[in-house]
Amino acid sequence: MEKETDEAILQRVGRGDEAATAEFYDRFAPSLFAIARRILGDEQEARDALQDGFLYIWDKAADYDPARSKAFTWFVMIFRNKAIDRLRASRRRVRLNETAAVNLLDLESPLAERADLSVERAESAEAVRRAMRSLPDEQRKCIEWAFLRGLTHLQLSELLGEPLGTVKTNIRRGLMRLRDILQEGES
Repeated sequence: MEKETDEAILQRVGRGDEAATAEFYDRFAPSLFAIARRILGDEQEARDALQDGFLYIWDKAADYDPARSKAFTWFVMIFRNKAIDRLRASRRRVRLNETAAVNLLDLESPLAERADLSVERAESAEAVRRAMRSLPDEQRKCIEWAFLRGLTHLQLSELLGEPLGTVKTNIRRGLMRLRDILQEGES
């Protein structure tokens, strides 16, 4: 009996075949879990990334195009991206916790010092708002959604219907432009 190709299993998954989904999971879960664990360095996070990846494949299997890549390559990229998304989210949580800790320390400082900081922060926030308004809409929107709403590049790409590379380029160019505008304002 000849072993079914990865592409054939994926086509069956795309048609909603639950047996194919189970077969797909049995065939690929160990190696895909290893990739996620290597990236994340945490077994539970890797399990969660694995679940995210399988749910994504279940939803998107019908969209798979064998002309663009081999099925296994497609799987690896999906699971790699899910692991990286979790890693980024984890880092954002750490930064938010650190920021909260710093803000708590600020509350313990003398009132006059806090008032000075408050004025300085308000001025900085207004400078950033002005700089953001000066960006082209596509760059501003990508930056706002990525940094203020916490969307990943992949989520932005899907939401905007833009290629992933375009989203990343808009964010990079927008951040570089913001840096330049804010540095000009300091001079």
